[in-house]
Amino acid sequence: MAPLLLLALLLASAWPRGAALHTKGALPLDTVTFYKVIPKHKFVLVKFDTQYPYGEKQDEFKKVAENSGSSNDLLVAEVGISDYGDKMNMELGEKYKLDKDAYPIFYLFQDGDLENPLPYDGQVKASDLQRWLKSKGIYMGMPGCLKEFDALASKFMSTAQESGRKALLGEGQKLLAGAKEPDRKSADQYVKVMTKILAQGDAFAATELSRITKLIEETKMSDGKKEDLQKRLNILTSFQAKKDEREEL
Repeated sequence: MAPLLLLALLLASAWPRGAALHTKGALPLDTVTFYKVIPKHKFVLVKFDTQYPYGEKQDEFKKVAENSGSSNDLLVAEVGISDYGDKMNMELGEKYKLDKDAYPIFYLFQDGDLENPLPYDGQVKASDLQRWLKSKGIYMGMPGCLKEFDALASKFMSTAQESGRKALLGEGQKLLAGAKEPDRKSADQYVKVMTKILAQGDAFAATELSRITKLIEETKMSDGKKEDLQKRLNILTSFQAKKDEREEL
């Protein structure tokens, strides 16, 4: 038997029963701690998965967990579920009617509400997950985004009157004038989006998001071009008005 394989088997056999591997930036929860932790946080993104997850989707989750350090409001957690042996955390799988064939499953819990989490149904890609979280009002530092401009974009989208939006565009233009490299390119993109929304309406951001997403998925391009478009998607997400804001408008 190869030495590395033998070592792996020895480590696996030595691992405590019921223990789960820890993901940096994510809090492991069980049927006890779940009910203690969720109610105490504004936003909790929970990944429900097998007890020992691995592969590309787990790697993408690791990126989100580590990047969550840039958010003051978000806690990332994971629940490992086993339907054999000790049947770890099966109670939670049954509570939320989870299909093990669909793992990993992501739920966003808000304001301690254990009964009405928001399900994530997009691709398990760190960039997609973070854009979805951002669209729910959770700040996460993403490539291409600038915190000061993200705050300005949020105010812009929650402002109903055109005069107020024009004033915020003016603020953006002043910030752009004072921006330095490497932030200037991103700052310019925020100002362009505000200008387009004023001219074409709120639907511009969603339409442009769909257009660029399709472009990335269906067009062959260099890694550099793809990275630039991903940054534009991240910025556009800042201009997605949340549901309650749209209702106010």
